Amino acid sequence: MKKRILILLGILIIGGGAAGVCWKTGVFGQQEVSGDVVYVTLISEINGDAAGVSNRYAGTVEPQETVEVELESGRSVKKVQVKTGDQVKKGQLLFEYDLSSIQDSLEEAQLELDRLKNEESSLNDQIATLEKEKKQASQDNQLSYTIEIETNKMNLKKNEYNQKSKQAEIDKLQSATGNTEVRSSIDGVIQKIDTSKLSTDDGDSLDDSADDMSSYSDTGSGSSNAFITILSTGSYRVKGTVNELNIQNIVEGEPVIVRSRVDSSQIWHGTMGTIDKDSATTNSNSNSFGMMDASGDSQTSSSTYPFYVNLDSSDGLMLGQHVYIENDEGQEDQKAGLWLSEVYISDTDTDQPYVWAMGKDKKLEKRSVILGQYDEELGEYEIVDGLTKDDYIAYPAENLKEGMATTKNREEAVESDNVDMEPVSDMSSDELPADDNMDSIDYGYDGTDDTMISDYDTGDMTDGDLPDEDLVPIQDDTEAE
Repeated sequence: MKKRILILLGILIIGGGAAGVCWKTGVFGQQEVSGDVVYVTLISEINGDAAGVSNRYAGTVEPQETVEVELESGRSVKKVQVKTGDQVKKGQLLFEYDLSSIQDSLEEAQLELDRLKNEESSLNDQIATLEKEKKQASQDNQLSYTIEIETNKMNLKKNEYNQKSKQAEIDKLQSATGNTEVRSSIDGVIQKIDTSKLSTDDGDSLDDSADDMSSYSDTGSGSSNAFITILSTGSYRVKGTVNELNIQNIVEGEPVIVRSRVDSSQIWHGTMGTIDKDSATTNSNSNSFGMMDASGDSQTSSSTYPFYVNLDSSDGLMLGQHVYIENDEGQEDQKAGLWLSEVYISDTDTDQPYVWAMGKDKKLEKRSVILGQYDEELGEYEIVDGLTKDDYIAYPAENLKEGMATTKNREEAVESDNVDMEPVSDMSSDELPADDNMDSIDYGYDGTDDTMISDYDTGDMTDGDLPDEDLVPIQDDTEAE
């Protein structure tokens, strides 16, 4: 049902021309025609535009996995073996720790442990001496001896704890002496090396003059403690954003199509993944239409949430590539033969269905058609005979008559005094099919660069319902691809 509504809305609204809705009263009323001129549309354009209707979101290709390697506390780096932009394999050496610094630390820790053991022995001797003296002390001095003994016992317990901590440190350092190499746990590309984590001497060993990877970064998931960040290769996912008003339309497990922004025919299939509700971003903007909400506040705020698409295959995609995300409503399914929306066909319930078509003399005529199968989901009939994709047809209205002049040029018709091309204004709300889940509707894609994608709910809209934050900006193709 939703797919059918989307197709119908595409016919009604696409540029106003595909269904002739530029005329006053729209599709469900009457076309207001003067001078016997009727606007007609090429069938192939109608089918092409209607097939392009889909929920659409902005998306960016990112790695399926990101690994962040942190430096161990107290250890210095001897040499970094990779640089930003390098491709690395699982098990490849990333950097080496300086063994000399570990040995120095180990010696210092061992000396500290010896000192603590000597302190323990001294405390035990002091406690024994004080307890012996306490037995011979007068009643007036008993309290002072008791306090001093208990203080030494507390210091002894603290000493025992410090010895255990120091021994653990020694064990770790001894283990580190045999493990000075840090290797990659995945196949990937080095996105970033944070040289600020290195000392001056360490930095002298780092060659980080490779290609700049800063064009792709995921600031929402990075750790400030990471020394080296590795992006996995060979397995990508797509990250999109959705407005809080439309978040209910993102359903995990639903099939989706990922479409290239450069070549609309290049697509990838996948399924809708999770929504990261813990990484919301909030924007506040003045209402660009100067409208106020019910509280009288002209400032609006809206949160957007990242969501993810799991791809069936990522072949041909590039890391950081900007794409479109569409719900898979069967828009890529190609049916054999010629199919036409039922809204263009009159008397479908009789044995003489017809359409209003432009004849050879460019005059409007009733043309009988032979109908085949009916696609209930899309509301389309197969045209077995009577029309071709190269024919021009008009949207049926009660005041159409055979012999009327036709025009193919919408702009020419707008400028003409013969045709009233007022916008749709008299269509009541109950004349449009309702679907609460229709948002971000894109009425066809012609391969041109869109700078924004609408991300608001189409139901019961007013000018004040269109704040700037509901538009998701997309980076220009020349910058991203």
